[in-house]
Amino acid sequence: MIRLGRIMRNNGSFTDFFDKSSETLGPICQIKLGPFAHMVVITDYLEIENLLLRRHQSLDRSSYTVNLFKGILPKALLTLKTDEIWRHHRKLLSTTMTPKFLRTVNPNITRSAEELVKLWQEKSKLANGRSFEAELDLESATMDAICGIALGENWNIISGYTSKLSHCTEYSSRDAVIEDGKRNEIRFRLEAPELAESVWYIFNTVPLQNPFPSLTHYFISLSPTYKKHIKRIENFLKQKIREARSKASRFSPNVAEDMANNTLDLVIAKELGNDHKISDEEIKQELFQYLLAGTETSSTTLAWWCKYMTNNPSVQRKLRDHLQDKIPDYKEQGLNYDNLSPSNVPYLEAVVHETLRIARTAGGYLRDTKEDVIILGHYIPKGTTLAFPTSTGYQDNDSSYSNENQQDNRDRRVGYWQSGTGHLFDPERWLDEEGQFNATAGPSLPFSLGQRRCFGKNLALLELRVFIAHLNLAFFFAPIPQNLNGFERFDKIISHPKDCFIRPVSWDSEEVNL
Repeated sequence: MIRLGRIMRNNGSFTDFFDKSSETLGPICQIKLGPFAHMVVITDYLEIENLLLRRHQSLDRSSYTVNLFKGILPKALLTLKTDEIWRHHRKLLSTTMTPKFLRTVNPNITRSAEELVKLWQEKSKLANGRSFEAELDLESATMDAICGIALGENWNIISGYTSKLSHCTEYSSRDAVIEDGKRNEIRFRLEAPELAESVWYIFNTVPLQNPFPSLTHYFISLSPTYKKHIKRIENFLKQKIREARSKASRFSPNVAEDMANNTLDLVIAKELGNDHKISDEEIKQELFQYLLAGTETSSTTLAWWCKYMTNNPSVQRKLRDHLQDKIPDYKEQGLNYDNLSPSNVPYLEAVVHETLRIARTAGGYLRDTKEDVIILGHYIPKGTTLAFPTSTGYQDNDSSYSNENQQDNRDRRVGYWQSGTGHLFDPERWLDEEGQFNATAGPSLPFSLGQRRCFGKNLALLELRVFIAHLNLAFFFAPIPQNLNGFERFDKIISHPKDCFIRPVSWDSEEVNL
């Protein structure tokens, strides 16, 4: 048994630890979390796949995950165990991930991506060749997109930023909005609308790395500041639910469903013809989960993508050429669900999946055993927490556990990565000999697998395709000073880059060909 504290001191974040664990501790190891708690970490990809796809009946949502989030989402998919209530929620929400619905809501993502392009054009002009931080802008833009998808309207966060900057020049309003950073970067001090600030505040109250998350959150929730923010969000969502119910009541269930152009309207419409109703409180929490999960994960993945582009100019150029070749009339036609499909733009899909693979935005996934199980020859008792790290995407056929005794005697659904390439950013690894995207080219677990995999996978992939395509066609991410270009990470609920500085320039800039 290995003590987690010692490992974390040596390796930093959970994600850093998972990156090292397979090398030093083997394909399965036990980690001591405290005096009475431990977890079993499994880094063997085939065994993870076997457990999540074929033996999922023996596993369920981790109690740690439930305790971590139940303070803010006690009745949402994220914290529900796999029971009839969970299945009912999942069934009601399943239509929101279908191609038909994603085509309907795609314009919300497009508008947000276009607004972000305008903001960065304005910032680049004011920065005058200096770098600026990108992650908050990405978080704001994805929140705009998710609000439009979930509620049919967004909070215009990005357009508000742009409007404020448009009144600035190099000389006026500098003290109020623009300031010099400590590392010679430009910093922009911009305020988001109150609702957005409240969502971020509540999200940041989740008591990570705390042995008693439920109790800790209870005391946090007693503060006047917490009560102010949660009341603001609840009042807003209650009003939106009342409006949606009133609108849907004027139509039959089928008509209401056909007319729905956002998640809330669709859930209300589906409920009209369903014998098992869902309460306003449950709908409110599922919507809040949408705002949290759909914003934080996508924006952080995009932040990592910006860093990879800055350090891989040849990938930027190839992606732009690819998009222009496959969607030659994108300026008139726009970028949509169909022309951004993996079959039409396979290199874009390769860039998306390579970013997800190497960024490891989610450091890992936790499950609890519902019964005694045998894993890789080891007896694991009921109630044990299992950790499946996403760093399995680094595995290649030189990995220490990729030997005849462990790997080669089992059927492989996915391939290996080329020897020694697991840690390299290389979208080409996802393309077959014909240049088509191959989702099973090698191991990667950005959304987990099986029954409890990430519910929003299809929406997340669409968000990434739309944002990456728009940003790539608009900007070349020019080199930045080395003191701003580190790849250290820190873990909150997900794994963020410590620095995410960019210097976007137009494609007709002289720097593009340097």
